[in-house]
Amino acid sequence: MAMPVTGLMQDLGTLADHIEAPDGYRVEIIDGKVVVSPTPLGSHALLASRVQYALRGLLPAEWEIVQYVTLAIPATGERYIPDLAVLPSSLLTEEIWKFPSQEALLTVEITSPSNAETDRVKKPRGYAYGEIPAYLLIDTENRRWTLFEEPENGVYRKQMHITTGDDLPLQAPFSGPLRTAAIG
Repeated sequence: MAMPVTGLMQDLGTLADHIEAPDGYRVEIIDGKVVVSPTPLGSHALLASRVQYALRGLLPAEWEIVQYVTLAIPATGERYIPDLAVLPSSLLTEEIWKFPSQEALLTVEITSPSNAETDRVKKPRGYAYGEIPAYLLIDTENRRWTLFEEPENGVYRKQMHITTGDDLPLQAPFSGPLRTAAIG
């Protein structure tokens, strides 16, 4: 059973909507807290871009890979801004800035020193509550890629770990594995 959205989480959403973050910062709601954090460094953005290009070649045209969009998780009231999200192309034509998490096919987070624990611990729970079929965690510190799949009640029931350089099998509608050796 999903956690209910409480009045506090609704208030946090209103607060987050009105925060004017400084240039170079983003606002998320994670684990019942409003989090203002810096946007990624160039090396982080480069890795995200390379993953995006690699995934593009594995997806049908009705899916798009986008960077840094806001995903709203209805079950918890949280909002995450993943490094990458795979969303239906048709949804991206709408004039909205908060996208329903359950519409995402895959989210990708790349760890940074300031957010690694959030990406490793809190975000798998949140994305699972958001009913996102797959969450890919790229742990740059450990050169480890973890694919979380089969969300159920805030937990992903299946996890696959590989190291950078190995191929990562992906489920349909992806047409093949993600070849991490070509990404770096």
